[in-house]
Amino acid sequence: MIDPGLPPHLVAAARAATAALRAAALGRRIELVTDPAGADLRVTAAPTLPEGAVALAREPLAVAVSPRLPVREVTAEQVRGMLSGAIANWSEAGSPIPLPVVPLPRHRPGTPVTDVEALVTELGAQPGGLALAPLSAIDFRVGTLSIDGIDLVRHPERAAAYPFQLHLFAASVAPASPPAVELVAAPGPLPLPPSDPAVTVTMVGDIILGRTVHTIMTRLGDFAAPFRLVADELRGADLTVGNLECSLSDTIEPPADPYTFAFMTRAAGVEGLLLAGIDGVSLANNHSMNFGGAGMRDTLAALDRAGIRHFGGGADLAAAQAPAIFDLRGLRVAYLGFDGITGDVYGASADSPGTAPLRVDGLVAGIEAARQHADIVIPFIHWGVEYTLTPTDEQRALARRAIEAGASLVVGSHPHWVQGMEIHQGRPIVYSLGNFVFDQEWSPETKQGLIMHLVFHGTRLVALRFVPVLIEHYYRPRIVSGQEMTAILDRVWASTDALASNPLR
Repeated sequence: MIDPGLPPHLVAAARAATAALRAAALGRRIELVTDPAGADLRVTAAPTLPEGAVALAREPLAVAVSPRLPVREVTAEQVRGMLSGAIANWSEAGSPIPLPVVPLPRHRPGTPVTDVEALVTELGAQPGGLALAPLSAIDFRVGTLSIDGIDLVRHPERAAAYPFQLHLFAASVAPASPPAVELVAAPGPLPLPPSDPAVTVTMVGDIILGRTVHTIMTRLGDFAAPFRLVADELRGADLTVGNLECSLSDTIEPPADPYTFAFMTRAAGVEGLLLAGIDGVSLANNHSMNFGGAGMRDTLAALDRAGIRHFGGGADLAAAQAPAIFDLRGLRVAYLGFDGITGDVYGASADSPGTAPLRVDGLVAGIEAARQHADIVIPFIHWGVEYTLTPTDEQRALARRAIEAGASLVVGSHPHWVQGMEIHQGRPIVYSLGNFVFDQEWSPETKQGLIMHLVFHGTRLVALRFVPVLIEHYYRPRIVSGQEMTAILDRVWASTDALASNPLR
């Protein structure tokens, strides 16, 4: 019989396993029954494989935590200690802030949790919660930890070496019955239904290579200098995208004014983008047209020579509105850029360069059109009010329209501060990733930014992870940890909580 308590996603695998057991029976006739009284074998699942059972298949169990937990990696031994109660506080596992460990589910810690909605609710109430959950059951609303160096979400192909597994097996129903291994020959490992490969998309906020950043790169003779401390983190993704908020030109003289708001650098600025593995940039912002059509054309040419895709700005309106579509091992990801700050002033026309204006009809139409050619559609929107922690109601309404039109998620830039996120119809809206490369050294908030890693299994967004950075010496971001990390993440979650407490009407 098949255990009626099996997680739904394992039922099909159990039926396939039963068929394999029939084929492997040692001269016995095996029939599938529903009454335990008439069964010799039970096909079920558990985190451990009992003695005398026939192993049929296995699925990795992710270590699930709150997305707000400031811990990224632990050991299997630490997980077992937390589930058993031997480790009572996350500070013992590397958290920069003390937080009680809450093993889940409470009635039986370590039992696999397959109800993701219940898990999300529980982790929201218990930020120190810890649970084991089948990899196929989770999504981006649940945080996951790397275990002994294996990031299961990002590298599911390493599942065989992962320490936590959910085993599907056949076992004798009654203790007095012969062991299952004596009733049948093991049919060999049966794979669970194949999972989609993991695809990682990384995003960063405002990249402004002008003014002081340009001066420093020129003095150093190194146009990749701003990216050297973060390049490894960025180029490990299948796709990396940022907001390029300056012109790249060798035909226009950079402004001599150290306080200028017209941002540009030489075409060699692409060297830093290439070092960091940046594959695409949005030009939909209020500085792409600082040097007019000539600056835009020079920027497009520099990016094209470097093989860096661009969107949200172009030689004409059709080019500015066109999506950049990336094929990531069969998963097609489309990016659209929209300028909500100067699009009405510097927007492209049918025969002149500029940015793609942010208008509701254009936003909706662009997303709907991109969905005809891509599996994932991400509008990257330049919007909002500078130096604020929460978005406006107008932004929130626009983001909802984008999700309702088919956007997989919405991401924003421009405020020069990090902001929080919301979830609409099960999809995330991240309002601002903050600065990434810039010279605004005059406040803690303008020095803070986020690297955002998105992990897709097919079209399912399995992980959304923030890696905080702090800009130092007026030009280069570095990845932070400890109290520096929590200071930035605390602002993200404070903004998120403020949005949750003020529902959009």
